[in-house]
Amino acid sequence: MFHSVARRLRTLTLAAGSLAAGPVMHAQEPPPDNLVWQTVQQYFSHNPPGEPPVYIEGTRRVNSFVNYTHIGTDFGFHGPAAYDISWRENVIRANLRQQPDAWAGMWHCLAGLARESGRTLNFTAPSPPWIEPPHQPKIDALQVIAAGTGNLKLEIQNPEGTPVWSQIVTLKDSPFTTTTLSLDPNQLQQAKFLNWTAEPGSDISLNRLSLGFRFPNPDLAHYAFLTSYAKIARCQEGGLGLVRDRAHTEPGAFDTVPTTGLFALATAAAASPELAIVTPENARRILREIHTQVAALDAPLGLLPHFARHIDGRYRIHPGTEYSTIDSAIYYQSMLIAARMLDDLETEAAILNRIRQIPFSRLLLPDGTITHGLQTDATTLLPHGCSAWGGETMLVLLLRHLSDPAAPPLKLIIDHPGKPWQGTGFIAELQSLFFPNFDSDVPDTVSATAWRTARSRHLKEQQDYISRFWRGTLAHEIGLYGLSAGENEIGNSYQVCGTALRGQNLIHPHYFLMSARLRERPQDILNLIGDLRRIGFFPPYGLVENVTVTGNSYLPMNGSLNAGFEALAAYHFLCQIRSHPDRIYQAAEQSPHLQQAIRHLISLQIQSGG
Repeated sequence: MFHSVARRLRTLTLAAGSLAAGPVMHAQEPPPDNLVWQTVQQYFSHNPPGEPPVYIEGTRRVNSFVNYTHIGTDFGFHGPAAYDISWRENVIRANLRQQPDAWAGMWHCLAGLARESGRTLNFTAPSPPWIEPPHQPKIDALQVIAAGTGNLKLEIQNPEGTPVWSQIVTLKDSPFTTTTLSLDPNQLQQAKFLNWTAEPGSDISLNRLSLGFRFPNPDLAHYAFLTSYAKIARCQEGGLGLVRDRAHTEPGAFDTVPTTGLFALATAAAASPELAIVTPENARRILREIHTQVAALDAPLGLLPHFARHIDGRYRIHPGTEYSTIDSAIYYQSMLIAARMLDDLETEAAILNRIRQIPFSRLLLPDGTITHGLQTDATTLLPHGCSAWGGETMLVLLLRHLSDPAAPPLKLIIDHPGKPWQGTGFIAELQSLFFPNFDSDVPDTVSATAWRTARSRHLKEQQDYISRFWRGTLAHEIGLYGLSAGENEIGNSYQVCGTALRGQNLIHPHYFLMSARLRERPQDILNLIGDLRRIGFFPPYGLVENVTVTGNSYLPMNGSLNAGFEALAAYHFLCQIRSHPDRIYQAAEQSPHLQQAIRHLISLQIQSGG
């Protein structure tokens, strides 16, 4: 089936020397020797739906949000003729025919931001440094898709701007052609910039610049967890302690508390004996450093902020954002389970002590629901309460019982039991990132929902939506689904794309991983991971943020929230398919505090997730 998809993608990719509409990936054959391509930059421009492509002369960005590379770094232009570079919808062109003495091109940072000279890319171990050597891929190839006439200089530089590798690709009235060059990783252990330069007199257009990663483990389930974990880890690497909301943002400018908890839990999973991707010592160090940072945050009524900003030497709530009950629930329960997994009883006790200080009686709205949180002023309750069915509400209710095990049941009326709000995928699966108890069909005590049946029913709705409304598209052909929530197609706002909404064509692929354990044939998930990797939507830096059902448009943003969902979901799937003990589920079962809270909501003997 993949080969028919690949042929169709190739047909769409190149036409008459220029790209067809939409940033279609140049499809790859199955990777030889486990070589997987990671796009550094594909030169497409996202346009708002319904607006025509924009011809951009000498611009320094695609649009206000997508001014970053596919690897979560910044880029820019160089050379005396830089402002003669034109950026069309799917190609960037340097036409220097009339300027025989001028040159122009682009630089792409390979790690962090260009001004962060201490952050470099080690081609022998390109993942964050606490990932152990046996699990580090190597970068040993570079690929460029270019057309035109003249000399195209490719160059890798160190932080001082000194070239450490360079090569000339000569084009002679060439159509778009893929050129692959070999690299010696041992000579590229402190790389900072990957540059291309059109030399004087050239007229050269580029579509894509990529690096070839070679992975030591060919297992697709392992690949899914490793790359998803590395994706969220890059959002923390080089920062000030918390996880950045997006890899390409400046450290401390827009960091996120709940995702920091997800990162700690994913790190504990990576340190499990079966994987040994991270050492237990490094995992405990990361856990404790995170706890120290978050414990220093202002927490009115015990609630943590969703977003934080580093101001005057410390983290504070990001202006204009809220103190959130759901985000506090995600952070605290992530940290409790991670501490139990790492046998860090001191940190576990400290976190539980903070939870016990949350006065939930002061967080109730007049209708009896728990508020979503507090406004930035740290006083005013947000007017909406937690009454929608799904994982968010359940985690908040669990936090309440962790805070006060003797708290009486709330008299809640759950909206549409068994159906996530607007059919939003992640809402049906969030709770199962932490607890095995929602695999049962014993009804919960709040909404009387049989969770396994409800989740399976929603999974079928997700799959049926694609087959009913998008038959014949790329998503239908390879079995991709995921009407969930995240960044919109052009990357400048949050968007919900649930199954209850009509005309949705944007897939957030985190959902297919979050629901993977529900599939009757796990091999279908492995096949999908392999197809997405070959096409370019599951590259070494992790899943793309979103992709349209046709595959003609995708957003390569490295966002930490979805990376956290993906890493934890991929871990559970890996444990299931390889028959590994599920250490997250085991820790949740072994914690007497979590078990006591669970029993308030699910009248169920807790079963082993291992």
